[in-house]
This record gives sequence, structure tokens and C-alpha cells, in this order.
Amino acid sequence: MSPALLEPAEHALAVLRRARARGERFVGALLPGATARRMQAAAVVDEWAAAHLDTHHDPGPLWVVLGDGASLGLGASTRAAGYVCLVAEALAAADGAPWRLVNLAEVGADLDDVVARQLPRLAELSAQSPVALVTCVVGAADGPGDTEERLRTLLAALPAGAVVATLPVLRRRPGTVPLNAVLRSEAAERGLRVIDPWDDSGRRGRWYGADYHPNDVGHAAWARAVLAAVRPDVAGRAAAE
Repeated sequence: MSPALLEPAEHALAVLRRARARGERFVGALLPGATARRMQAAAVVDEWAAAHLDTHHDPGPLWVVLGDGASLGLGASTRAAGYVCLVAEALAAADGAPWRLVNLAEVGADLDDVVARQLPRLAELSAQSPVALVTCVVGAADGPGDTEERLRTLLAALPAGAVVATLPVLRRRPGTVPLNAVLRSEAAERGLRVIDPWDDSGRRGRWYGADYHPNDVGHAAWARAVLAAVRPDVAGRAAAE
């Protein structure tokens, strides 16, 4: 069946996904604590599913996002205020045309989840069309143990030129600093670009929300970090505005 014949059904499903997301956000706003965060997570997942259906047949450079819930926009007031959407908007404005965006991030994903589930899907997409950009922000959900080995496995599997973020330095994980040294060393050897979205300690108290996800201010800072690695010209323009 041709893509053109699928479009009406895809449009209807996108409309349904968006309607369900609005309901999830509304109900979540009435509920406390962890339940509200679960409803927000369900809403952003539905919103991204609808966005993927809308852009399935669009042209433009392909950006594939890997990672955890922060890359879906968790913590931001809306999906559009998440760092991924902010970067996509800045790139589209600079290039005069939209990018095609596939967000494979998952709520609660850790290093193993990216390797086991998201990277195989990236390989499938790469086989269908060239991928212009790959970004990966993950690690906040990973605990102590064999993290270094798992981190090395992830870095070895990322394509050259991919953008990878450092791991957050948390009190419960004092070993993260040497892990980030490993990340930087491995990334340099493999031609990966490193960003440190957490390197804003002077403002952490005001740009992180619940569950250590960035709020709107934090997502904007993350967007600047990604743009600085991907398109310094666009990052400089965005900072001046």
C-alpha cells in the first residue's frame, strides 16, 4: 500500500493521540506528585507519537534522538518547550526548512535500554535514508556497578559525529566524575561530539524540576548546549536574540 493511501488513517491516529495527550495533561494537573508526573510522561509520549505520524513522509535532514525522558521534554511545561523541539525550531529557522525528527527516547531509559532497543531502530532508519544528526542524552537513571562497561558499549555503538551528553554528577553517585573522563576519552577516539548540559552549577537550583528533569529554563540551556556542538553559528544567533 502506498504512503499516500495511509495518510488519512495516520492523520486520524495523530489527532487521536493529541486528544488523548490533552486529556492526560488535564487530569495530571489535578493530581498530586508522582501520579501527576506519570500523566505528564504519558502525555509527552502520545504527543511524540502524533508528531512522528505527521512528519513520517516529510522531506528534510533526519535527526534521530536517543535517550531518556528528558529528551521527550519531561520537566518542561509543554513538549514544544523541551530542548529537542527548541533545537529543531532553531535549525529550521536557520535553514529555512524543517528537519525530519524521530525521537526514540523512552521514559526511564538507561544505558542498556539505548543499546538494546533504540540503537537497533536507529540502524533501521539509517538503512532507509541518511541520518544527518544523532544525539544521545542518557545516564541519569543508571546506578553504580558496571556502568563504565555499559557506557563503553554505548559509545562504541554510536555513529561517528553523534552528539553524546555527559552523565549527571549526583551525590548518590560519587563515581560519575571518572565516568565522564572515560566518556570524553572514548568520544575523542571515536569521533563523537560531547556536550555537558549539567555544567551550569550556579543555576541548578532554579532550572531543575521534579525527578531531576530540567524545567523550561533548563531545557533552554540544554538546547543551547546541543546547538553549540551541532551548529555554532545558530547557537550564537540564538544567544544574541
